[in-house]
Amino acid sequence: MRLRGLFTGDLTYRELSNLVRGLSPGSATRLALNDGVPETTGEQILLAELFDAIATLDWHFMLANSDDKKPKPKPPKRYPRWWEKRKPKQSERRIAKLDDARRRKREREQAIAEGRIA
Repeated sequence: MRLRGLFTGDLTYRELSNLVRGLSPGSATRLALNDGVPETTGEQILLAELFDAIATLDWHFMLANSDDKKPKPKPPKRYPRWWEKRKPKQSERRIAKLDDARRRKREREQAIAEGRIA
């Protein structure tokens, strides 16, 4: 297939879209369309879920068989999923407070430099 088929009428945009979606997830075209981030495959998602399930089962086993006098083991961390969008760690209110504190600090430093505050 050639792209000139779009202009000659031999290829429609829908057909081109289907051809691009049919490429492998690691192809250069799919990477370029996804801002250089490789697309996930079903195997990657299933393996991450399987890893989490086994880690949770192992933690439950350790929890059930541990001595009551000793500290309990920490729950397992979730397998990192690079394909999921992360939520910001700080809330908007917290960010506003930090920005306000930084602004007040700059004003204080400026007042000291000008001699208004000793």
